[in-house]
Amino acid sequence: MTRTRPVTAAALAAVATLILTSSAEAQRRREPQAPRQPTRAEIMLYHRFPVGTRLAVVSINGRRPVATDRPAFTFTPGLRMTGFGGCNPVNADYRRTGPSDIRFGPLNFIEKKCGGEIDRQERAIFWAIQGANRWRPHGTRGMTFTGVRGTVTFEPAF
Repeated sequence: MTRTRPVTAAALAAVATLILTSSAEAQRRREPQAPRQPTRAEIMLYHRFPVGTRLAVVSINGRRPVATDRPAFTFTPGLRMTGFGGCNPVNADYRRTGPSDIRFGPLNFIEKKCGGEIDRQERAIFWAIQGANRWRPHGTRGMTFTGVRGTVTFEPAF
């Protein structure tokens, strides 16, 4: 019996070494590849985001705004959005993780009731912005946000 224990211990050590080696190999194979360099088109799209321009809402889920005071927003270089939804001022932080990706933090606003269709329109705008995850250019200087909660299209405000 004493003779088999050293053989068993050696066998266990060999198996443990094999398992650790194959585990390290498997982990090395699962490492993510280095990120690819962005294409010229992706760089151009990223720089086309209208930072610092006041943009008015021209469409919410395919419908024109009804508010007499046109909803408008500005996106600052400091990754902050400020604006007016038709009844209430609003602001939020945003981040861009890729050429056409966008995400918003919580929207900060004090909800004052303006009544009826204006309140519904403002909720639709805020809801769509909060759920936006992609943007694309619209016209020469506008943009469209899309996401799980709707679509909002902006054009430069005058």
